[in-house]
Amino acid sequence: MGITNVRNAMNSTSKMKASPYEEIIAFKPFKFVVGKEQKEIYMHSALVGKWSKVLDKMMNSPFIEGQQGYAVLADEDVKTIAAFAEFVYTGDYQLSSEESPPDSGTKSHNTAAGEDNNKELGRPRNDHWEAFAKSKEYGYQRPPTNSVAPCTITYHCTECFDTWSNGYTYNNQLYCPSCNDRVKGPQAPPAPVLNPGSMRTDYSEFFIAHAKVFVFADCYGIDALVNLSMRNLHQALCGFRLSKARVGDVLALVRFCYERPGPDKLKRLVASYSAAIMDPEVSNFMADCFQQLLKERGDFAADMAWFLASRAAGSTKC
Repeated sequence: MGITNVRNAMNSTSKMKASPYEEIIAFKPFKFVVGKEQKEIYMHSALVGKWSKVLDKMMNSPFIEGQQGYAVLADEDVKTIAAFAEFVYTGDYQLSSEESPPDSGTKSHNTAAGEDNNKELGRPRNDHWEAFAKSKEYGYQRPPTNSVAPCTITYHCTECFDTWSNGYTYNNQLYCPSCNDRVKGPQAPPAPVLNPGSMRTDYSEFFIAHAKVFVFADCYGIDALVNLSMRNLHQALCGFRLSKARVGDVLALVRFCYERPGPDKLKRLVASYSAAIMDPEVSNFMADCFQQLLKERGDFAADMAWFLASRAAGSTKC
């Protein structure tokens, strides 16, 4: 009787459908040669192909990449492809927000010196910027009844944002002691978007890293990563503690997005944020900070003008 049961079990097992993971591990990892340093990164082609039809054709077709078993991504940087690899295997990606050195001035990012320049400014309160999170144009989908959409936080209030970042269940409803706005948090505590420590930390590279992930995902048709990187960048800007010295972080992001071919969707996000902080409740000197960039980039100036005009007209259309 025991031998019969064992045989039946073996026959039943042999007829079981193969797990998707068995199919994945049966594929030989595909090599990507990334950036100027020609860093070699390996990923399972079956997983990569699941997310991107463009890369799937590249890896599994008569194209030269498929024949030679590797693809050269010379224009991408290692951090971008590492973020993509993390997304491929986990469905998410994390970027370090603590890598940029403080006060790192560059041609496109000049920081201001002085104690007052590091003082935290107000956060934009206008409805136009907040409406971004609920815009169908950017892929917003109405959340389930008992949940909230990503980034529907009152980002103008530091205490509100910190309360949200600590993480609460959907059923908890808290009121911020600073602005009395109701706060709802995500179901699981998220990692803090930005380090709440020194106001002298430069976050320009952190913002640009999210933008690079977006551009890569858009180029290769990875829709889920496009939406994720857009939400991550939007969330980072929501949690950004702006100061006069840190306006350069925003200007560096704008220059990156507008000085190269890229998706309008990304450009409109950074223009929307730039227009939102052009507000007397944030600072009365913001226009001076953006003046040179507005002169240099007519396309950015046009987008800014549209957002400011819409706000003046009482429209929240993104």
